[in-house]
Amino acid sequence: MKLRLHNRKRNDGVTTAICRLCFLTVLSVAVSSTCPAQTPQKIIDDYLRAEGGAKALANIRSLSIAGSLREESTDTNGSYSLITKAPNKVYSEIVIEPQRTIAAYNGMSAWGQDSSGAPHTLTGMEAAEWEATSRYLNGHLTSAKKDKLGARFAGVENVRGRQAYHLEFSLASGVTREVFFDTQTHLIVREIVPVPEPSPLAASAKAGSQPGGAPAAEAAEEIDYFDYKPVSGILEPNRIELHRGGHVYQITVTRVEINAPVQDSIFDFPRAEDRPLPDVAKLLLDIDKNQKTVDEILKKYTCHLTEEEEKTDSNGQVTSHTVKEYDIFYVGDDEVRHLLAKDGKALEGDEKKKEDERFSKDFDEKKKKKAELDNDPKKQAKQDQAEQAQISDFLRAERFTNPRRELFRGQEVIVFDFGPNPDYKPKNLAENIVQKLGGVLWVDEQARDVARLEARFNDNVKIGGGILASLSKGSNLVFEQTMVNDEVWLPSYSEVHAAARVVFFKVKANEIDRYSDYKKFSSEVKLGVSTPVETNPKQ
Repeated sequence: MKLRLHNRKRNDGVTTAICRLCFLTVLSVAVSSTCPAQTPQKIIDDYLRAEGGAKALANIRSLSIAGSLREESTDTNGSYSLITKAPNKVYSEIVIEPQRTIAAYNGMSAWGQDSSGAPHTLTGMEAAEWEATSRYLNGHLTSAKKDKLGARFAGVENVRGRQAYHLEFSLASGVTREVFFDTQTHLIVREIVPVPEPSPLAASAKAGSQPGGAPAAEAAEEIDYFDYKPVSGILEPNRIELHRGGHVYQITVTRVEINAPVQDSIFDFPRAEDRPLPDVAKLLLDIDKNQKTVDEILKKYTCHLTEEEEKTDSNGQVTSHTVKEYDIFYVGDDEVRHLLAKDGKALEGDEKKKEDERFSKDFDEKKKKKAELDNDPKKQAKQDQAEQAQISDFLRAERFTNPRRELFRGQEVIVFDFGPNPDYKPKNLAENIVQKLGGVLWVDEQARDVARLEARFNDNVKIGGGILASLSKGSNLVFEQTMVNDEVWLPSYSEVHAAARVVFFKVKANEIDRYSDYKKFSSEVKLGVSTPVETNPKQ
């Protein structure tokens, strides 16, 4: 049926609009009759049944796919491997001699190897992407609701001549995956992995949060699947077409193994045998002992801090965004902040006077507290004991694996992974919280100090049985230091993404702090409302 819409005169606009509305109504009815309305969960349920059943998929503890590979533009041959191990390990490899491209996540850290030849620990959004990918691939969509994978129906699209339901999954903050399900077979025919899109807050901090490793890919990755055949009752593709980094790889699957034994070492950062590595536990204790020396040096410095905070609602929409600037001073073990500006506007008038008075009072109180500790060895010893307990909690509740040497901003560091120690039963709240952490630590072996820390909560943290407060699984933080005056590592950057509930209120917050312009000053002067007097300002 053809509809011709005539608009001979301007006053025929209403008639034309009605005709158009009728046409759209007929069109929508025709579309809905061929592709009935779908919900994300129905599409997922149909997929699970088609694949072999939700129960069979949930029982997959490991999956190994190997195949031969041909790169189209150069007509070169190689090999392809994808290995997963529940609950959250993944290893992906493309080999076209002499080059090898690898990306992996071992449950605590992500690492990669590219054309440069040297393996490196991934950081920032690239690490977050592979952590989320490991959960997605191991989950097989069997517990999408439980895993809080946000799914949105994006429509019906044509994929290589076949109609497919298009779902967009939110795997983590800024990490999505587009999945296309054949409307007839219900199997996955295409996946698109977009470049991670950080929030405006995280985007503004990209330079700070990507200190080492390879930058994220500049284009989306596209994977097409063909010729499904059963393996141990599960349908798996026999052919894959992979678009990545400007290359098109034709992959012929030669082997698929389900629940075959897979060693954890496959997912770990490659071990180098060139030089011995220090004992991690002893190194951490040395760092703790060295902290007193670092604190004494820190007291001689002041710096500038830019604090950027963003709060979001349950739908991920930004509800507030603030930027504050401070001068920072250190007195004893305490940090004192002097607010200078809000959202790019310097404090003025009464607001500035109030802040100056608050700062001066706070600074004097911290000096008084420091003097009391200096004159009371018992109090000082008690505080030292509490600090020692914190590092002891960390050493007991965590296990440390995969040590290696890498470069961090041109400086050689020791890098190692940490995660919950399954053999240790927490005895207090601190240990219970620490044992839910996993991540990566970069340490300057010579300076005995931390250069970078990335940590993530692998499980929900509950305080007071969850009645008082809880911190959601996936909440994470990044902390970096920089070498100042070839003398000491001092804070340069921190990034926190947290979803929490305090009593009856849910909070989602992202905060990024940038420390800069370190200068030495004398904290022994009596402070009024002005900034402390600098000594050697060029240092």
